[in-house]
Amino acid sequence: MDRKERSEKVLKKHKILINPTLSRIKNEDETVLKTPEEIVKRGVTALLTAQIAIDILNDNNALESMNFFAPILDRFGLRGELTDDEKPYFDPELCVQIPQQEANEMQWRLEMCVSLFWACGFIKKLPYPAEMTDTTKQIFMLSVCKDFPDIMKNVKMRSLSEILDATDLIYRMNWACVEARVKNNPSIMGDLFSDVVWEQHKGFNWLIGAYDAEDWDTVNPHT
Repeated sequence: MDRKERSEKVLKKHKILINPTLSRIKNEDETVLKTPEEIVKRGVTALLTAQIAIDILNDNNALESMNFFAPILDRFGLRGELTDDEKPYFDPELCVQIPQQEANEMQWRLEMCVSLFWACGFIKKLPYPAEMTDTTKQIFMLSVCKDFPDIMKNVKMRSLSEILDATDLIYRMNWACVEARVKNNPSIMGDLFSDVVWEQHKGFNWLIGAYDAEDWDTVNPHT
């Protein structure tokens, strides 16, 4: 209840509609957080895939993009971490056939990575979700790491309590975004960017295993 009250204070500050009856999320003693290694492997793999998707959307050569990011993926030993949705982006024959719509959906998973990168300390302050997140610093950090253990040296995990605070807030923000869409009333969600909220909520649900959110490709931000 304390967590709920703190979240609602933030919502009130930003003039976002509050649902006082929205069910609570898990408490600390009910939550099994992904391990730091799991978080970093998933976040880095998803980030590299999203970068290829962005190149496809920008009409850049998909094969050239794959040839640039695939060696980075292999340098960190993460090819085995690719999900079914991600594998075509690292396949020389399939990457050139990826439709724009699918690439667009994949690029948005960059925001799922933001939740993970904040949780493991790669992002110092979780940005307020009013615009797309700039992950340039995280990409640069990866570019200077020689292997996966080198990446792990940068990990500074946040406490479970902090992660659940952020999860609760994005959960309530997402409810407001959905309500705004259903009611066709954007003012309900204040200055939130609903697509960013949606994806970050998915990322946090994966982190804490909410609603059995184990499969990265099918995580759903239930409200």
